[in-house]
Amino acid sequence: NCSYFKHFTPGQSSEIFEVTTQKEYSISAAAIAIFSIGFAIIGTICVLLSFTKKRDYLLKPASMFYTFAG
Repeated sequence: NCSYFKHFTPGQSSEIFEVTTQKEYSISAAAIAIFSIGFAIIGTICVLLSFTKKRDYLLKPASMFYTFAG
């Protein structure tokens, strides 16, 4: 069984250590990754709009979104 392993010590009884995955960490890591991708996409949209429409004021929000994505 992969969910536990036994550790034997000489002269003592065996101890069983449970190995469990913590799903809370994986769910929060996935949520952070999704938010990061979203901020990177919004930053890219701001950069593309600033280059095509000659709107330089969109570069500051784009840099803020890229910083949040990092």
